[in-house]
Amino acid sequence: MSLPNIKIYNDYNRMSAAAADLILDVVRLKPEAVLCFATGNTPVGTYRELAAKAKESKTDFSRCFCIGLDEWLGVPGNKSGSCKYILHEQVFDPLGIKQTQVHLFDGMTTAVAEECKKMDIQIDNRGGIDCMLVGIGTNGHIGFNEPGVDSTLQAHEQILHTSTLDAGKYYFNEPTSIQKGITLGLDQVLKTKMVLLLANGTSKSAIIRKALEDEISPAVPASFIQQHTNAYILLDKEAATELTV
Repeated sequence: MSLPNIKIYNDYNRMSAAAADLILDVVRLKPEAVLCFATGNTPVGTYRELAAKAKESKTDFSRCFCIGLDEWLGVPGNKSGSCKYILHEQVFDPLGIKQTQVHLFDGMTTAVAEECKKMDIQIDNRGGIDCMLVGIGTNGHIGFNEPGVDSTLQAHEQILHTSTLDAGKYYFNEPTSIQKGITLGLDQVLKTKMVLLLANGTSKSAIIRKALEDEISPAVPASFIQQHTNAYILLDKEAATELTV
């Protein structure tokens, strides 16, 4: 295993605080940084720590530009389980990030290819992504890049696997039909200047081992993180229990 930046912490809170510190360092060094954020259970603590530490240290996010990693197709942005809703609630509003500093996928688009192209252009026009925070699914996905995905894709539409749909339904406060997502591609993940991949809990231990120690394969999309030259893998002790190195 050739990843130099695997960090293991005693608990979820310490892992979350460390991730927040890394993001703050990026913004301090480059106030106009392009930041990409994921949703899900794993980064909640990081976002809480990020808001608190930014306030305490008076770190200025007013020149940053923020994008979302993915979105459920067919779900309006004002719905509580949408990625847009969650990112505004957990990240943008607490950090005082204005709407003019944000570009997110429109889950209600009827022109998915055009929506993907808009995101690709936003990223390219801003010189790429400086820092991206991602989680990992139990099936090895990053964002909505599901097993078998073409690793050369940029933003694209993705049919979602059953495990992703099962996990996703818990974000909504009412029954919501979801089958597809729209996501940044692995090509964009690998071209990001610094990637933070977070995982916590024993439910992630098996897939973390596969992603970091097995051969790189589209069957485990997160395994492509092994190719990244500046990736930080932040784990709590439980998620790291099956690592052999």
